[in-house]
Amino acid sequence: MAECCPVNVSVVSRHLALLRDAGILAAERRGKEVYYSVRYPQLVATLRAIANAIEACCPGEDPAKQGDLP
Repeated sequence: MAECCPVNVSVVSRHLALLRDAGILAAERRGKEVYYSVRYPQLVATLRAIANAIEACCPGEDPAKQGDLP
């Protein structure tokens, strides 16, 4: 996840831990790695719909090319 965004891995890890502690994410440790999944399928659908609406109304640059946000 941290590879796609200009965010430090430790920041991503802290955010995932907060979402896990809030009960939104489920975490499964496999060796040294932790795999996260959303516990509420409707939340996934809602977030995808929001992302689709933003992409449809506000097309912009490829996120991989954006760099730092203003």
